[in-house]
Amino acid sequence: MGRAIFLATTIQGIRKATFRRQLLALINNQYQVVVLLAMTDFDEIWQAKREFSKIDLPKGTPSVRLISLADIYAEHDGVSLKAADFMDPDLSGSQTFKAHQGKLPVTRYIDADGNIVAETLFTEDNTRIHTLYFDKSSRISQINSYDDADRLFGIEKYVDDALTESLLLNAKGELVYRFTNYVKDQKVSYNVTPSSTIAAPQELSEIQDDKSNSKDEMLTAYEGQGKSTFTKALSYSDYHRYDDINAFYHQVLLNMNIEDARTYIDIDNIVDASKYLPGKRIFNY
Repeated sequence: MGRAIFLATTIQGIRKATFRRQLLALINNQYQVVVLLAMTDFDEIWQAKREFSKIDLPKGTPSVRLISLADIYAEHDGVSLKAADFMDPDLSGSQTFKAHQGKLPVTRYIDADGNIVAETLFTEDNTRIHTLYFDKSSRISQINSYDDADRLFGIEKYVDDALTESLLLNAKGELVYRFTNYVKDQKVSYNVTPSSTIAAPQELSEIQDDKSNSKDEMLTAYEGQGKSTFTKALSYSDYHRYDDINAFYHQVLLNMNIEDARTYIDIDNIVDASKYLPGKRIFNY
């Protein structure tokens, strides 16, 4: 029986029709399939699991194994969390309000001034999914993510509504990996034909670009500045530094023994990811 591993780094990847087609084709050919939910925004993991549950697998299909980074590194060595690493407010004196977010129950914690300071989301069977912590401006400052055993496995820290750091914990609650996000400027360019039904974004400026002219139609060129996020990782097991998240993913796949397995990577990431897998046959979805 063959083996296949899907590296899923975004919820959008799980939603793709090509993901479902590749998955079903492998199942029909008796492959053992593992889907690695490798998001470093840990709050996306429970959402990805719900998206996966919507896939209509044929009856009698062998179970597809869903695993996360927390599963892989649960038994790895780590270091104790420091007080400066995360917020740990006492919510016992807060007023609570119970409500629902879709079909899921949620408890909100209110301080003496009437502000929401935290919010905990639960599964249908009352297991914690996450707790959000808010600052004085009602912006998210931290998210604590829990596994099915109600064990804290991930802490995400936010600044101005942007995820800046994610801390991955082992089964003992020790820090195993720190993922740090950086934002850099990126030039954005569009070439638009007169017949285009999609207008160029308003924040772009029209430029003169004779090289973009086609033989049939004159293309209008636009240019602007965008932002892109890149992620670095630091291991607290061996203090290895990864300046590219794809180098870290390569190490994760090596830990999963991919030598005799077909490896599937989102086509949106395959160029960046495949350079760390030289000589390895990669499939996309």
